[in-house]
Amino acid sequence: MARYKSPQPLVAESHLFLVGQSKRGFWVARDLEGRSEGIFRDQKEAMRFALFEGGHANAVLLSPAPVEPSFGTGIH
Repeated sequence: MARYKSPQPLVAESHLFLVGQSKRGFWVARDLEGRSEGIFRDQKEAMRFALFEGGHANAVLLSPAPVEPSFGTGIH
């Protein structure tokens, strides 16, 4: 008999990341709360960073529009 697993609650440290390619071709992974950001050469590394830092499997929003680095100024 299969057992149903209830969804895991999000831990307090989890947060969402926006991942997308900048106009210059780099991949940006940026926390929507402005706490963390990374700039990468490829999408795979940006996704890996966002998933690790986000703390859960649904931590990433992939943007169809260009995502420019904020360099610590937050999201505008």
